[in-house]
Amino acid sequence: MAVLDSEIKFYLTGAGSDGGVQTDPNASFGDYRSATEIVDATEENLLDNVSNAERVAGSIEYRCFCIKNTNVIDSIVDAKIWIETDTGTAEDDVSFAVEVPTGGDTDGNAQTIASETTAPTVGSGNVSAWSDAISKGAGVGVDQGAHDADLGPGEIVFVWVRRVIAAGASPATHTIILRIEGDA
Repeated sequence: MAVLDSEIKFYLTGAGSDGGVQTDPNASFGDYRSATEIVDATEENLLDNVSNAERVAGSIEYRCFCIKNTNVIDSIVDAKIWIETDTGTAEDDVSFAVEVPTGGDTDGNAQTIASETTAPTVGSGNVSAWSDAISKGAGVGVDQGAHDADLGPGEIVFVWVRRVIAAGASPATHTIILRIEGDA
């Protein structure tokens, strides 16, 4: 049997404990998984709109979300995360980093940042380097730190998203879809 798409859940972060209350995408700055699922195909479901002032001056913002395998038996084997869709322009860039939890694979936490402009620490320990991989083959695995390559039953992994808007960028609509997939 395999993990079904419906058993892979995406959650906001920023709760004080695993599955705690935190409903604001603009406060999804790491720490624990929130009980609030990210709604697919909904504008501003993780990142807010870029204000005119941010567009003119340029902006770098960060958010963190959590992926959970809710299947109670099967693992996502050799799980990889990558950018499946990115409709951005040369004036904006989105990248991501994968962080495995500390304190427990099923209920642990990610690092916490103070605000949307505070960069998380990436590239060492439990956190990958920033990536803009656009294929599963180039995707980033969950095998960060001492974690294995599989996302087991009930296990979670955190994904940091970095959005860079160049100073003076033209107004544009930008859609990004991140995907997780394993081997059958």
